[in-house]
Amino acid sequence: MAVSDRMNDMLERYGEVCPQIKAAQILSVSPRTIMRMADDGRLRRVGSHIDVRSICHYIENDQEMNFRARYRKRYPALRDDSTIADGEFYAASRKKRAH
Repeated sequence: MAVSDRMNDMLERYGEVCPQIKAAQILSVSPRTIMRMADDGRLRRVGSHIDVRSICHYIENDQEMNFRARYRKRYPALRDDSTIADGEFYAASRKKRAH
């Protein structure tokens, strides 16, 4: 399945964001693992929900994202913020996607 096909399918099924419990079901992990993944930057938070696009990106690039998370943990000065402010999310969701 192509990345854009997976992304479109997931967006149709779950919407732009989903609760942490649903994200845990999608990735077959515990909700606590979802919290840790959001804390270390592998998934993006929108308020108390998880961005479905970040879940799709993780599914497609799990090894790279796990490596980057370990790297940021080892070198905390390089850590970035994994949360999205509500205004940033809605602005990003209004942009048209290239097909």
